Amino acid sequence: MPDFISTMIQDKKRYKQFLKDVNALPAPYPQTLIALQKYLWNFARSGSMIDPLEEILNMFQEYAAENVPVQQIVGSDPVIFAESIMAQYPEVLWLIKYQNQLRQQVQEAEQL
Repeated sequence: MPDFISTMIQDKKRYKQFLKDVNALPAPYPQTLIALQKYLWNFARSGSMIDPLEEILNMFQEYAAENVPVQQIVGSDPVIFAESIMAQYPEVLWLIKYQNQLRQQVQEAEQL
């Protein structure tokens, strides 16, 4: 239990720092990053999206410093951009858990 609590506290600190760093970005980077965050959280296990979010934040910080337009970063379809990020972190997606569970159940059913 102490490890769980420590992890929760650390994750909360990381998230607060993430929000502070996001809000320090010039417009429209924070708005875009928050929209991406909301989208990604629909697919994440509880509290497990901080690594991908920090990766996107680092990318946005670098591009903001170079005045790269947001659309050039995320492309014409931000969903494709978000999915490419999620593909790098399959372990944090609840969907993967259910996909694997379905595979296992079908395999077990075939063995009956």
